[in-house]
Amino acid sequence: MNYICTWLCADVKGEESIYPQTGEKSSGQKHQNIYWRCLVLFYATSKRFNKTQKHLLFTNVNVLPEVDGKSVQHMLDELGVEVIFTDFKYKTPKGYFNLFQNQFYEFSILEYIVGHNKNPEDKYLIVDSDCIFTKAADELFSEAEANNGFISFEDACSTELVIHGLSRVDMKHLYEDLSGVVLDEIPGYHLGEFFLASVKNINTIFSDFLELWPELMRRHTKGLPKFNEEAQTLSYIYHKNGFKASPRTDLLKRIWTNPVFYRNVEKTDPEVTIWHLPSEKTYGLARLYETLVNTSADYGMALSDKAYLDTVKTTLGIPYLTLSMRLEYYVLSYYRALRKRAKKIKFLPKAAL
Repeated sequence: MNYICTWLCADVKGEESIYPQTGEKSSGQKHQNIYWRCLVLFYATSKRFNKTQKHLLFTNVNVLPEVDGKSVQHMLDELGVEVIFTDFKYKTPKGYFNLFQNQFYEFSILEYIVGHNKNPEDKYLIVDSDCIFTKAADELFSEAEANNGFISFEDACSTELVIHGLSRVDMKHLYEDLSGVVLDEIPGYHLGEFFLASVKNINTIFSDFLELWPELMRRHTKGLPKFNEEAQTLSYIYHKNGFKASPRTDLLKRIWTNPVFYRNVEKTDPEVTIWHLPSEKTYGLARLYETLVNTSADYGMALSDKAYLDTVKTTLGIPYLTLSMRLEYYVLSYYRALRKRAKKIKFLPKAAL
């Protein structure tokens, strides 16, 4: 059996972390509703193409909310998604890292799989909820099958670029410190939004994580270099086990779409199977949700695949932005910058004003 999954781990009051793409407090319903919309849209786009795979949602939320007057549970039931409650067990302590604190929730998901699925050949595709499908995932699973039950992709970042507190050079030194082995080359940094492995490999990955977790906590306590998020952690475990990244660029792409800050959209992007759209949560994905979920009676399933792809391309501005989309980006980006600045000024000491 092949599984397609995403997740939502809700921060509670007092345990918030920073999510720059939403601009909202992470424990608030407004912030979390952005992700509920994304995940419903994720399943709507996946179910269009992936009819034989089982769809799962992992979450630490006991009772799913209503969003825009619609029950999330009811929508997921209609889409044939099984909801699995999994507590957030591997929480980093306060001050560990200020961004995306809930990313270590992925290891609670892996723990659940290890404890509940004893079929070593079953495969789990786990991706972030701000992803959509433009075709079937069959080739992804086939590639994993041909690669001993594993496939991953690397970020094309330079060796010196610092991402979430570590560069690849920093990661090399940390790998050497943890393993006691000198590396001949600088390791790659695997994309954290994508995970695909067999149950057999998940057992290996999770076992290595359990061994690593206390060391990460010790390093935090001592102020030593550590892995700050799940992608860095998984990259180390992959390296330790000889799991190699795929060189293919047509199966998954992290597509940055905002012309104000950074845009890496290419003409060939519509041919990519899974689009990860981190800067579109409150822009194009919100519009696509309105079209396929709020407006359509069947999540857009009645659309032909061509009409669906045309809708997705037009709504998200991939590969081309309309003039109105460009204006929207500039206006909203400017508004958010002003809002962020106003929040900073609000909390400045009086002497600094």
